Amino acid sequence: MLCDDCKKKPATVFVKEVAAFGKTRELNLCEECAQKRGAINPKKLSPIEILQKLLKEKTAQDEKVICPNCFLSLAEFKRVGRFGCNNCLNVFEPYIKIWIKEIHNSDRHIGKKMKSGTRKGVEIFKLREELKKALEKESYEEAAKIRDKLKSLGVFNVE
Repeated sequence: MLCDDCKKKPATVFVKEVAAFGKTRELNLCEECAQKRGAINPKKLSPIEILQKLLKEKTAQDEKVICPNCFLSLAEFKRVGRFGCNNCLNVFEPYIKIWIKEIHNSDRHIGKKMKSGTRKGVEIFKLREELKKALEKESYEEAAKIRDKLKSLGVFNVE
């Protein structure tokens, strides 16, 4: 049985649509058309699955992009998964940036979000550094305010 929408691919998703006044209609859809209609959610790939997919994709350009230092091609890098020399990163950088953008939906990797406990630790660290600077400048009023902030965060041994 072919998909009711595209009439090309075999139907693998069967949907019962309820319209106004209780009318129902059965649809036989391929996976792609079912996703377009919102009948199923597309499978979200993990970052490692996205990277594996990108590395498996072959383009005509892969053989032409070659490191002038060690003569490793982009195709060979994709196959092996390792650089040949320290210059490879510069040569393959535009392609790697595309992969990073696809994996992270951003131009750069920003890491995981910090847990709230970690955020508190960072704040305490910064306040301690500010306290040291205030004491070095002999700005005792400012140091007292920072000390009070540290105490409010549960830090009792303020130096």
